Amino acid sequence: MKKRILLLVPNDYKLYLLIERNLLEIGFEVTVVLHDSIKFKYKNIFQRVINTIKKLIDGNNQYKQQLAREYTAEQLLKRIDTFDLFDYCLVLRADFFHKNVLLAAKKKSRYMVSYHYDGLRRNPDIFKMIPLFDKFYVFDEDDVIINDELQTYLSHNFYFDFVQTTDSINYDTYFLGFYNKSRELSLLNLFDILTKIYQTVKFQIVFPSNQLEHSNLYKERGIECLNEIIPFEDYLRHIEQTKVVVDFLIGDHNGLSFRIFEGLKYEKKVITTNVNIIKYDFYHPNNFYVLDSSSMNYIDILAFLGTPYVAIDPSIKKEYSFSSWISQILDID
Repeated sequence: MKKRILLLVPNDYKLYLLIERNLLEIGFEVTVVLHDSIKFKYKNIFQRVINTIKKLIDGNNQYKQQLAREYTAEQLLKRIDTFDLFDYCLVLRADFFHKNVLLAAKKKSRYMVSYHYDGLRRNPDIFKMIPLFDKFYVFDEDDVIINDELQTYLSHNFYFDFVQTTDSINYDTYFLGFYNKSRELSLLNLFDILTKIYQTVKFQIVFPSNQLEHSNLYKERGIECLNEIIPFEDYLRHIEQTKVVVDFLIGDHNGLSFRIFEGLKYEKKVITTNVNIIKYDFYHPNNFYVLDSSSMNYIDILAFLGTPYVAIDPSIKKEYSFSSWISQILDID
């Protein structure tokens, strides 16, 4: 009999679609609950009037946001209440969900875990949620907590191990990421270096609406500026079609990004600013170049790109697949 799993997930990048697909391929029966799957409705005219007054007086939109959060929680609770018992519940980014929704999911599951693929300190409210889970996993070693009140467990990101191949190589190097002032100078410097080496350097930077004024500097360089993130499946297609993957660490965390594991899966060279890569058993200097943002060396980068890729032992590679990852965090033998 298939094991039943309840997925509580955000809609970010439509990553959940690939998680669902991989779970189905390895034999799970999957039910998905998205954090934003409920369209907000005012319960009555009084809520609408109060919200209008608050906006007119002080421009405050927090009242409506709080109403929407409570309404979403109520509707998700009703949906979860209709479910039968699950063998497992996996929650990604528990901070996206109301505490009552998490408690309802826990009642419907024999074993409930969370995986937090962001730094815990970027949203401190998450610390209140940790005790709700049988195990709470983090991908950053700095977020491992062991004390009388809280305990978190270290895991890592992964690559999807369903079959997805392409015969075409359309780019020499590829990077996708959100605009971040802290990495602007090093990102632009690397782009300039790579365009001296290669003809097709594809950098895509996502600029939220309140940061669009920063995009001109990137457009002048020939960098593609986006208004919203592309779906994860489209991003993976770009990874498949490039020779070299570029990975820039965001200062708030030190865990390895998905880009590292995708480079491992597709046997792509990776240029990364994350020095922690050298600690992993799949690291090889021919495959991963640790970029020093303060002193980029054109000659060293060129030499790295000219070395042959070294194949990694399949047994080591398999440890970082989604199938291995899900078995580990669900404690499946």
